[in-house]
Amino acid sequence: MTNILGKLRDVQNELKAPKGQYNSYGGFYYRSCEDILEAVKPLLRENKCVLKLSDEIIYTEGRYHVKATATLTDV
Repeated sequence: MTNILGKLRDVQNELKAPKGQYNSYGGFYYRSCEDILEAVKPLLRENKCVLKLSDEIIYTEGRYHVKATATLTDV
């Protein structure tokens, strides 16, 4: 039986999320959160894991930031 760190390693090794979006203003390709989530879903199912995403707005040193957290849970 693989522990949660082993499952995280396996998901990270197998994850392929191509840069499918294009920013015409900056002239570069990028991957969106949706692109990554679509690519990771089959790997989560295969490894019997759940990925929970959350974010919050925080204020530090006179600036607002988005603090994003991803939590991987073994089910």
